[in-house]
Amino acid sequence: MQKSFAPLLLSVFLLVTGNGVLSTLIPLRARLEGFSDITIAFIGSSYFSGMLIGSLVAPWVVLRIGQVRAFIICVLTGAVAILSLPSLIEPWSWVLLRGTIGLSLAGLYAIAESWFNGKSDNAHRGSALGIYSVVQYLAWSVGNQVFRLADPGGIILFLVAAVIVGGATLPLLMAPGEPPQRPARPSLRFRWLFAMSPVGFVAAFLIGAANGPFWSLSQIFAADIGLSSPEVGTLMTAFMLGSAALQIPIGRASDSHDRRTILVCLCVVAAVLEITLARVGANLQHFGLYALAFALGSVVSTQYYVAAAHAVDRTGSEHAVATTSALLFLYSIGAISGPPIASYLMTVFGPSALYGYTAALHLSLLAFTLRQMLYRAPPVLRSAEGRMPQP
Repeated sequence: MQKSFAPLLLSVFLLVTGNGVLSTLIPLRARLEGFSDITIAFIGSSYFSGMLIGSLVAPWVVLRIGQVRAFIICVLTGAVAILSLPSLIEPWSWVLLRGTIGLSLAGLYAIAESWFNGKSDNAHRGSALGIYSVVQYLAWSVGNQVFRLADPGGIILFLVAAVIVGGATLPLLMAPGEPPQRPARPSLRFRWLFAMSPVGFVAAFLIGAANGPFWSLSQIFAADIGLSSPEVGTLMTAFMLGSAALQIPIGRASDSHDRRTILVCLCVVAAVLEITLARVGANLQHFGLYALAFALGSVVSTQYYVAAAHAVDRTGSEHAVATTSALLFLYSIGAISGPPIASYLMTVFGPSALYGYTAALHLSLLAFTLRQMLYRAPPVLRSAEGRMPQP
């Protein structure tokens, strides 16, 4: 792991901590202000819509001004939008501002992930992304704890979130070394990405389609099977802890093996656990349910970065910005389309249909990846010194 990644990791930690505060604060404050449920839903959707736009805009901005200045502009845009929320308490203003925050964060994620991809060689890319992902989950947990420190009905939490996000510029400005080279072409080129990395392309969409309802509707599943509010919180904590537990080991494993093989294994385990949760989750004792949630989180949340590392292996570090932005766009499309489908299935077939749906998506990704492995050899995993990594 390069020492030059430390300032970037600190910047990411601050960004995700601030967003962790907002993820709980915005819907709760909207409810306190008397916003309707449909308005709150629009506010949530605008965040992902902003992420879609941000993933399209980020390569153009990076091309013109470089990673560091693009990162600073995204941070400042997000901080201004956060500070505007308590001053413009009106439904459509919040829809627009939440979308702006999503846009800025998409740019930040695209720049950060492309930085890790671009500055890592094939032999260490999975490990780098694994550490990056662990930092995100830890920061998200810290953000939810920061939320507890003040009244959501006041202005303090908005100020705290803006200060935390704004502070993310400082570590990056002190980062040693040069950022990755700017993209030669700013367009996302989806057809090119599919030709270069079919598995990365399809995986980004299907993983988004599975993770979107997984994180947004698991609370509904838990409530519908009779868990109390504290028990729902414990279940989500188990998912979150599991999500952080195996990021680094799986990242390292993907560095020394065909990443597609690792992705296949993750999909198999995820599908088995999801089918188990769908069939017997409602009847499990709490400890068994939490243990199953921990295990499922550990294999669901590691898939995206394995697929992303594989995609950059194929496209090359010089195309990291365009590749990462395209993957983020595809993931966001899946994350937007997945929850309505899963919600409909839960209405028709019951709460367990949520995990039946996500299992079907993981089995589809499994089948597609196995097919690609039959026809295409893996990329050569060489370190920066040209040596093959040791298993």
